[in-house]
Amino acid sequence: MNRRHFLGASTAAAVLASATATAAPARPSGRLKVIVPVLEPAALADLKDVAAGLDLVECRSQAEAIEQAPGAAASYGFITRELIRAGTSLKWVQQTSAGVEHLMEIPELVQGDIVLTNMQRAYAPEIADQALGYLLAFTRGLAHFILTQSSHQWRSRQPGVVLDELMGKTLLVIGLGGIGTEIARRAQAFGMRVLATDPKVLERPLYVEELHRPDAFHQLLPRADVVASAVPLTKQSLRMIGAREFALMKRGVVLINVSRGKVVDTEALVAALDSGQVAAAGLDVTDPEPLPKDHPLWSRHAIITPHSAGQSPGGERRRHELFRENLRRFAAGEMLLNVVDKKVGY
Repeated sequence: MNRRHFLGASTAAAVLASATATAAPARPSGRLKVIVPVLEPAALADLKDVAAGLDLVECRSQAEAIEQAPGAAASYGFITRELIRAGTSLKWVQQTSAGVEHLMEIPELVQGDIVLTNMQRAYAPEIADQALGYLLAFTRGLAHFILTQSSHQWRSRQPGVVLDELMGKTLLVIGLGGIGTEIARRAQAFGMRVLATDPKVLERPLYVEELHRPDAFHQLLPRADVVASAVPLTKQSLRMIGAREFALMKRGVVLINVSRGKVVDTEALVAALDSGQVAAAGLDVTDPEPLPKDHPLWSRHAIITPHSAGQSPGGERRRHELFRENLRRFAAGEMLLNVVDKKVGY
């Protein structure tokens, strides 16, 4: 699929196409070396089509990438403190995921002039699908019916199973970035009333009824039937959902977390599930992660998936196309997509 087709292929991609930086990284003269992981031949050829003036150097390991770092102008996927120190000519590094919290622990990257870009929005559609999947599983009793199907018994009324609908429910989306936007869009299509908070989004989308700044978070919690976390992990969002926040929520609220496990205080979540304050939790991320076999969350009313919500062929395609476009822009000295504000960490 060519770049134009990709950029017009989905709503998420159209949004991605407009997310440019305020300035382009300085482009040194001469032929530039770009470190990349070992790629499929077709993918590598596709990148070379737009990489005039660039030498794409494939590396099989972090150690090999560090060896190649001297003289490199950019690195895709290989981003460590050792590589940044060795790559004194680096102008740009491309992260392979949306989350960059661990990269904020590299002073040479955060405090230096290297431009950092991420994969925000590339995995948003499938993650949003999974968030709605949790909700449908809870409201329609799907987990129960799947588990009892082996009994081959047709029972229209199931003891203890409460069937509900999403129509008319209120959803609070914390973080209206790429993932939060797609969750909100889907929830509104199901007839839900969508409230959202975000520090950067200033214009309210049509599918969001109310858009607030993050400081309204606590005032919005009592209004929500469902709370969905789609925020990046920063110092401000670390355990932002804890005992105080659960106490502010409606009794019987559903919590969805498809952002980072450390956004939620796990002990407080277990206590809220035990008390019934939280009726159910859909978790693609946990703290700790991986979740130990003996952790109490496994036996609570929760659907736990192993940080797999971002996996899909579409996500891999969008990731390749985003890097391809950024590579083209870097070669041409243009502004890059998805530039991370290193001061705030996303």
